[in-house]
Amino acid sequence: MKRFFRYSLEHNRAIRMMFVTEDGGIRQVNAVVEGMDGDRLSVYILRPPQRLVLSCADVLSCDYAKNDEGLG
Repeated sequence: MKRFFRYSLEHNRAIRMMFVTEDGGIRQVNAVVEGMDGDRLSVYILRPPQRLVLSCADVLSCDYAKNDEGLG
């Protein structure tokens, strides 16, 4: 998954992420990683627009966003 985090950070591209929310739910979003600091991610969620700080352990899966094949 760190490969997808770095891809988003280095190319300023959205990735699809699934993560566990604070209340224990699961959320799938398209987001851009704005920063990485050890085990913490700063992400900008596209819809609805908001910024979050997540633990890498809370991220369940990552993939390229729709119509993105990872060619940078």
